[in-house]
Amino acid sequence: MKKTAAQKRSNRRRRRRRGSGVFVTLLCTVVIMAAVLTAMTVFFKVRTVSVTGQSRYSAEEIAQASGIVSGQNMFFFNKFSAVSRIFAACPYLDTITMRRKLPDEIAITVTECVPVAAVESGGSYFIIDANAKLLEKTDAAGSAQYCIIRGAELKDPEVGKSADFTDSQKKKPLQTILNTAQKSDILNEIKEIDLEKIFEIKLAYSERFTVYLGTVEQLEKKVRFLGVCIADLGPEERGIIDVSDPQRASFRPYADE
Repeated sequence: MKKTAAQKRSNRRRRRRRGSGVFVTLLCTVVIMAAVLTAMTVFFKVRTVSVTGQSRYSAEEIAQASGIVSGQNMFFFNKFSAVSRIFAACPYLDTITMRRKLPDEIAITVTECVPVAAVESGGSYFIIDANAKLLEKTDAAGSAQYCIIRGAELKDPEVGKSADFTDSQKKKPLQTILNTAQKSDILNEIKEIDLEKIFEIKLAYSERFTVYLGTVEQLEKKVRFLGVCIADLGPEERGIIDVSDPQRASFRPYADE
């Protein structure tokens, strides 16, 4: 059925009205977005950078390391870049969270790594946490209060980064030992960890014992056997405790070695 001339004119008018409506809607959207953008640019300026959480760094040091300055727009700075700058300047920090608190505050919350050991490598010592993050380069005197890791050469060490070893197979056993010892509350008793052979790992323990771990397989069970064995020994006894077999522990005095 053919449309009449009047119907055709009516259809053209409807199409023009629809086109005008779409244009008006788009124009309003653009105007609103421009207004919002202008408001964000003009009104939301950083006035305060607050820092909470216990660490060896002052709030001023952390805020300065972020690179965020008063008067900077609240929304137009890169949070990830700011956090990266803080980590680079403050390697002892473990976690950093940053959020915007309108109208004018940037709130930073931090937690600190716990130094637990020192890796001897190439004549230097690097303080690490239980996850093998390099916290600080030091000397023999500066490492004396920590458990010393021997037999694991660092590869291109960089403070603030996770440790890499020339033998990459040594990292995981080290992390397992440090985390298990920390969880079992015996880390202070371990004076040295010898990782020269990852299938024959040894500990210098409590200045009285050499502990043969073997591997880190079933390490929590081996640590329990170690505790039972030490509890059965006299306070003056010194020697070798072998827990390399996760089913039992044995002791022999140093004189029998």
